[in-house]
Amino acid sequence: MVPTFWKGGDGLYPRDYPIHFTPIKSYQPFHSVFDPCPPIGSKFYRTPPHIYMTFQPPNLEQFPPYEALMKGTLWKPLYDFYENPYKERKA
Repeated sequence: MVPTFWKGGDGLYPRDYPIHFTPIKSYQPFHSVFDPCPPIGSKFYRTPPHIYMTFQPPNLEQFPPYEALMKGTLWKPLYDFYENPYKERKA
């Protein structure tokens, strides 16, 4: 059987492939009843956008050269803003 494909936002995907791009994921570390420390709660981490692309599609939108140097990538769909959670925010 040949899988059927459809054009998603970033490329071709099988029809039954769930496309759920969420850059922020979370998990809860295991906490034993014998652990003397209090539970940590939820931990969060970021995933880069390129892991959700099956391949790099042709003719992706590009940043201007100087802006691409500042953002670290030439292609707009591969850019992911990172905010340091440990840096104090200015009020």
